[in-house]
Amino acid sequence: MKESPSNHFRRPRVTGGFIAIIAFKWLKAITFVILGIAALKLSRAAAMPTAVEIAKFLSVSKENELVRRVADVIATVTPGQATAAGVASIVIGCVFFVEGAFLLARIWWSTYFTIVLTAMGVPLEIYEIVHKPDSVRRYLLLAINLAILLFLWARRNEFHQMDPQEKPARKSA
Repeated sequence: MKESPSNHFRRPRVTGGFIAIIAFKWLKAITFVILGIAALKLSRAAAMPTAVEIAKFLSVSKENELVRRVADVIATVTPGQATAAGVASIVIGCVFFVEGAFLLARIWWSTYFTIVLTAMGVPLEIYEIVHKPDSVRRYLLLAINLAILLFLWARRNEFHQMDPQEKPARKSA
C-alpha cells in the first residue's frame, strides 16, 4: 500500500543562508586540512625550506613579504611543533566539515552545534584584532562569524519540526 506524501515526515528545505554557511564551513575545512597536510610534510623534511625554496614552490618573488614571513616562522619551528600543528589543523578542518555536514543533513540540533562552535572562535578573533588592528582580514572574518551567529540564532529551530504523525507529550497533573 502506497502512503500519501502527507504521511511522510518532510525535511525542511535548506535555504540560501544555510547553503552559504555550509560552503563557508567547508572552505575553512579544506583550508585547514591542506595546511595540516603541509605542516605534516614539513615535519618530515630533512631541512626546513628557505625563503628562496618557498618562493620557487609558490612561483612568486623571493622578495615577497609573505614568503619572507613564512620562511622566518618555519625556521623557528621544530619537527614536533610542525607535527602538532598539522594534526591540530586536520582535526579543526574535520570539525568544520562536520558542522557543514550536520547543517546539510538538517539535524535539528545542528544549528545549536554551529552556534556554540562559532561563538567559541569570536574571543580569539577579537584578541587577534586587538594585537593586530590593521588587519582587514581579521575584521572581515569577525564580521562573517558574527553574521553567521545572528543568522543561526534567528533560525535556530528551523530544522526542529515535529513529525506530523507524532503527538505532543501530555503533561500529567
